[in-house]
Amino acid sequence: MTTYNEIAGRRVNFLSSDPTYVEYSSDGQVWYNSTTATLKSWLPTGAWISGGNMNTARYTLAGAGTQSAALGFGGYIGPATAATEAYNGIAWTNGGNLNTARRGLMGAGTQTSALAGGGEVFPSGANSSSTEKYNGTSWTASGSLNTARRLLAGAGASNSSALAFGGYVTAASAATESFNGSTWTSVNSMNTARNNLGGVGIQTAALGFTGQDGPGATVTATESWNGTSWTSVNSMNTGRYRIAGAGTQTAALGFGGFSTASTGATESWNGTSWTTSPATLATARNALGGAGTQATALAFGGEPPTAATEEWNFDVYSYSAAAWASGGNMNTAAGYRVSTGTQTAALAASGYTGTAKTADTETYNGTSWSPVSSMNTARYGAAGGGTQTATVVFGGNIQPGASAATESWNGSSWTSNPTGLNTARFQMGGCGLQTAALAFGGLTPPVSAATESWNGSSWTSVNSMNTARRDFGSAGTQTAALAFGNFPASAVTESWNGTSWTAVNSLNTSRASIAGAGIQTAALAFGGFPPASGATEQYNGTTWSNLPSMSTPRGYLSGAGTQTAALAVGGFNGTAYVATVEEWTGEVATAGSKTLTTS
Repeated sequence: MTTYNEIAGRRVNFLSSDPTYVEYSSDGQVWYNSTTATLKSWLPTGAWISGGNMNTARYTLAGAGTQSAALGFGGYIGPATAATEAYNGIAWTNGGNLNTARRGLMGAGTQTSALAGGGEVFPSGANSSSTEKYNGTSWTASGSLNTARRLLAGAGASNSSALAFGGYVTAASAATESFNGSTWTSVNSMNTARNNLGGVGIQTAALGFTGQDGPGATVTATESWNGTSWTSVNSMNTGRYRIAGAGTQTAALGFGGFSTASTGATESWNGTSWTTSPATLATARNALGGAGTQATALAFGGEPPTAATEEWNFDVYSYSAAAWASGGNMNTAAGYRVSTGTQTAALAASGYTGTAKTADTETYNGTSWSPVSSMNTARYGAAGGGTQTATVVFGGNIQPGASAATESWNGSSWTSNPTGLNTARFQMGGCGLQTAALAFGGLTPPVSAATESWNGSSWTSVNSMNTARRDFGSAGTQTAALAFGNFPASAVTESWNGTSWTAVNSLNTSRASIAGAGIQTAALAFGGFPPASGATEQYNGTTWSNLPSMSTPRGYLSGAGTQTAALAVGGFNGTAYVATVEEWTGEVATAGSKTLTTS
């Protein structure tokens, strides 16, 4: 077998820390980090992976923020919409609506300090000059644009420092305006009038690219703004309009758009020229929203009307075996718990100790568990969704009988909601967020296929599952869920699209009392019975693949986190209930942390 030494003409360096990266000259360098026991290499590349779907499919919307803290607002769903959604890196949550519903507006700033300006008011078709500022909760009207227009671009670091440029008035516009937090000032215009263009950067250092000249001709030119004037620079490789972008004036990413058809083409800008990536969006689309940086971008929504979200990661990577590792044990050994949150910020509540149901709650910081306030209703076999500081738990076995009780956690205490599930049950599936959850299946008795949707205050019955089931695994969000396994042991899997359930490819190993983590198109399934199993499988939206097993085979366990960073909590090993916790490190590139793990 050919070795690295024979290929590269040198041995792999054995280092105690990572070397300093020097662009281009370091590309292809390989070394072993003895401190982290990881083989690493400088190998810049990029890829799009699926994220959680938006709650409202739309196009001609605006975006702001980062990949893990993004904001999408406005757009077109039939009429123009005022809907605002916030993304936490996993799922979208509805926020405060814009005061003026519109499409084709500009966006700038962050998730908690965003700016919306211009756009088209529907159905009148009038151009808007309205400007609104978002504080993370609600929108407030601010100073109007000097030139009312739609299909414009924006740039800016916050809602008090932004730039608006291009757009459509009665023809393509080159107008540029600068915002100081209260008023807009007209500044030097772009060299090329255009609408439906892409824009990134900040108020004093922005980039505008491609677009349309009004009648329909594609503008391929790129322009750079220095705080005073625009300079024409190198054009994109693929001329298009209705494009989205992310990044800065010197490190940008352009993706999606329309040329002769919707495209998923992705290009990166290094301050001088554009480079086409071999990786494209999985869902080709135009008039989409964008957020983030050149290395960690987010694409969401778009036409054809879609709620699809994709995450772009570009970085240098390390390589190590995908595997389970021991985490900090819980204080109370139990199974049938509800776990929410992430691998390093998790919550586990309720459960069964082997002798009694429990109301105890513990939080995890990535190292150890701490007891916090107990639930109001002791139970086991409940389900839930949310984060470490904002969780909802519903249903469960209260010995004897099924419960419909719903409780919400605010980071310090539990509150019983006056409205419970329509169908009391336990050993069901659950997923989503504190204010947007889904409950499905379970034991009433008998075994149920009922599905209910939670809006933060009440439950609504929606279409039932195809297969009534109990003691199964679940993952996903309120509008994009996955259910797998069953009792007696089964491999059957179903996918939820926000309206109905569809049978999809089955697990490789039939089992019951299984746990899950991740989202509908990137899920992880682990553990189960009978007998006690440590089997682990990952789902890519189409098929299940086998992965390394857990160290402690068990069922009745719970799961939290993502497909690539999951947590297995408690359970029953066939002999006793355990406090054992294991942490999974998976197989997808993660930008920023510079890690890619492969089995």
